[in-house]
Amino acid sequence: MSHSDTNLRAARDRLDEVVVNIELTLISIIQGLALAVLAGAAVQPILQLQWQAWPYIAAGLLVVLIFWSRALVHTLSFIRWPLEFGHTFAYFGATLVEAVALTQVAEPAHWFALNAFYALAVWGLYAWDLRVVLRDVRPPTNDAERALHEDIVRDQRLNIRWMMPAAVAFQALSWWLVLRYPQVMLERGGHLVLIGLTLAFSIHYLLGGVRLLRRRQHWLLLRAMD
Repeated sequence: MSHSDTNLRAARDRLDEVVVNIELTLISIIQGLALAVLAGAAVQPILQLQWQAWPYIAAGLLVVLIFWSRALVHTLSFIRWPLEFGHTFAYFGATLVEAVALTQVAEPAHWFALNAFYALAVWGLYAWDLRVVLRDVRPPTNDAERALHEDIVRDQRLNIRWMMPAAVAFQALSWWLVLRYPQVMLERGGHLVLIGLTLAFSIHYLLGGVRLLRRRQHWLLLRAMD
């Protein structure tokens, strides 16, 4: 490798680090704001012992944790120089929908409707991320980079084809059920079954993100050492 190539590689690595730091800071700030919105919405249901809203508060906390953890994994895995503004702007848009949804912990119909739109926004984020991954891929220099890239593409496609469509469909169906059968869903507490299923899925998805980072951490380390 020539001296010019070495300098170019070093400059690219420094810029990669700057972009990663920007993304990590952005993710933490916007999800901190979302958490503050949730905390504000949770005050009255907690103080007034509106226990039927508590599962929604727990689900809202999981929403924040999932967004933060998944975005962190994505940033560490494939965000590099140059900064992708469309991807970054999409974070703001998705967080806006997320924050609005988090204000509705005491209104099941509004909660499910807005979370259907939020899941749709996240679905779009995954599609955008896959486009970035495939467009900006750099030739792998070792088996670790190749394995990491394949794992990234596989996870993105899993979410685009199955996980996010299922989330959109479930939230939209839940919204319809609450509107169509208000006596069963609201007066008799049927909505608690729906939010219970949401909690179960959210916990599973959050743990999946933890496993995802554990699986990639060795590949990430080897890439950083290269």
